Amino acid sequence: MKLRLLDGLVVLVLAAIALATLDGPPAEHIFREHFWAEFWEVLPHTGFAAVKVWSFWAVGGCTLGALLLRLEPRLGRLDAGIGGFFGLWIGAYFFANLLGPLGLWRGWSIWLGFAGMATALWRLGPPALARRAPAPGVQLALLAFLLLFPTTAALQLGSPVPPFMDVLATPASAQRIVTFGRYLPFDNDPYGYWDAASQCPGNELLYAFLALGTDTDPAVLAQSAALVPMLGLLLLGVYRLGKSIAGDRAGGMAALFLCATVLPRVVAYMHGRSVTFALVGAGLGLLLDPRRLPARTVLAALLLGTAVASHAIIGFFAMAAAAGAVGFWLLAGQGRAFVAGVGLLGAASLFAGPEVAIGLRLELPYPVLPLLQSLGIGLAVISARALARSPERDLWLGRWLRRGLALLAVVLLARHASHFEVLVIQWERLPTLYLGACAGLLAMLWLDRRPGRVQLAPVVAALLLGVGLDYVSRQWWQSFGDGKVQTAVEDFYHKIDYWLPYVLILPTASLAAWIAERVSLRIAAYAVVALLLLPWKERHEYPDPNYHQHSIAAAWGYQLELAKCGYWGATGHRRWAQSPAELALARILRAEVAAGRITLATHVVQLGPYILLYQDNVVFALYTGIAADGYVANYVFDRSIAGGRLRPAEELLPRLAERPPYVVVHEHTKNGVRLFDGMSPLPSDAFRDYDELYAADGVRLYRAKQLTPGGTVP
Repeated sequence: MKLRLLDGLVVLVLAAIALATLDGPPAEHIFREHFWAEFWEVLPHTGFAAVKVWSFWAVGGCTLGALLLRLEPRLGRLDAGIGGFFGLWIGAYFFANLLGPLGLWRGWSIWLGFAGMATALWRLGPPALARRAPAPGVQLALLAFLLLFPTTAALQLGSPVPPFMDVLATPASAQRIVTFGRYLPFDNDPYGYWDAASQCPGNELLYAFLALGTDTDPAVLAQSAALVPMLGLLLLGVYRLGKSIAGDRAGGMAALFLCATVLPRVVAYMHGRSVTFALVGAGLGLLLDPRRLPARTVLAALLLGTAVASHAIIGFFAMAAAAGAVGFWLLAGQGRAFVAGVGLLGAASLFAGPEVAIGLRLELPYPVLPLLQSLGIGLAVISARALARSPERDLWLGRWLRRGLALLAVVLLARHASHFEVLVIQWERLPTLYLGACAGLLAMLWLDRRPGRVQLAPVVAALLLGVGLDYVSRQWWQSFGDGKVQTAVEDFYHKIDYWLPYVLILPTASLAAWIAERVSLRIAAYAVVALLLLPWKERHEYPDPNYHQHSIAAAWGYQLELAKCGYWGATGHRRWAQSPAELALARILRAEVAAGRITLATHVVQLGPYILLYQDNVVFALYTGIAADGYVANYVFDRSIAGGRLRPAEELLPRLAERPPYVVVHEHTKNGVRLFDGMSPLPSDAFRDYDELYAADGVRLYRAKQLTPGGTVP
């Protein structure tokens, strides 16, 4: 399909109709003025960070991609691009574990690595690139990006801090590396709210990599500046997966149908639970490609391992789906491919080893973690070569089993029985994908009669996996006695809310591609864009866009609301999530780091009132990377913080008796919550051994007297 002026006019007309028919809150967000003043206030910070991060990622990704294509021309431009841009993410995860504990993972070493790649490419010469138009599916994926880009860019530029309440632990961990110049895998959680199993090291290390490579401080600015590139990777990943499942056109349709999920909205939070889908799509797409090129499958294993490191549950879903696909190779008579596939999954597991050790609190000495990752890379190379040599077969057992399971999946979707609660939920929240998947699975069954047309088995495996895990999670999470385990098991069904819609994209896109093949790709594309762009579902009801399908036009409204107004309206600043006094506190603590009195080993005791996360909290860890130990008035135990460092305020006095080097007291908040309304006043001599370094607007900072330059108290 060659793009014409008419195509652009059709999309513009559809967009105009969508905006004209949009009403309710999304329309108000677009057409009302709101608080643009604060947007212009932060724009110099966010704009400069965007220029640096986008340029840095582009230079590194293009250089690495060109080098990969020069070394293995059979990769092709698309997969070489995946290797380049995703390869920086993989590299950040690996080299941080290798060099970070030694204090050598810094801006200069990152640029030295870039220089090494550029030198190798210069010596080898540039790859040969034939001039040709992008494939039709690539054009559709680009259209999806262009539809989402303007308001996503506005949201990025208006959000120096990601706009969601529970995502700040990730940039705080990245900031710890930037502030102290070292990465200690088992001591990189300055935020302190959650259990170690909630950490996302693959994600944290990417943002630290971007901050170090671009000299962006605070690191949260580098994280928020990566939003637009991350949206591009998310679309690239789902395109690559759709292409492997049912061809180029299905890949393009998959990128469009991603807009029928909530991922384009929640990706702005830049948390592992959303951005990991970029790795998942690319990794599964390369693994399932019928052309079993070793370079491609090695890259697939590393992508899946990094996905586990970026979000353990989402990455686990991807690994389980890959295991299901590999299991079907055995049933199809591809025994050698099955063994090689198991080896690739083992390699991905080894590469994900640091995340597993962190989550389980297995404090392994250096250099065990990078050694595990290196073993994973070696096993991936061996397994990929074995997979390339394995013969392809499709025995009757595999054919009929996948078709039987596909029919079972159609029946489950069609009935959405109440005892499978996830299906009822998905039907109510995502009707387009739900209906599309029902019809799409039938279309895939029809196409499965001809070898090579579609890959039905991975889709069925991923879908049934989601339904089964959701059922087990809902039924069994309360049976565990440990609060941390309860939270982990319960979290499975919460993350299925993201996983299952992502899987439903694939049969829906396969159906759209099949219709396009028989009618016209252009007409089919117009119909899909109209379906996704027009606000047919928003009439009179506006459910939470974090969970419910909404039109692209409505998405523009929701994104512009946050871009115009900011998210952190219940804090001291709508964009920075901290009051001027709280930001000044962070600067003083950074000065103490520069003076050598605060080190990686320092923990700052923090006393504050019990308030909700999106309200006015002192979160100096976000801007300093210094470990905070929180003591909370009116403390109520919650399973979500089991394993974290939050404690009741009643335990503060025994802790003060231990002479911690620094104490922060948050006396009253911007929300009118006062600390001593929820606890007894502290004794008058509670801080007799401390000097008051700072006091303003309800925020106080105390430093122990006679503190040594190394940050210890005699």
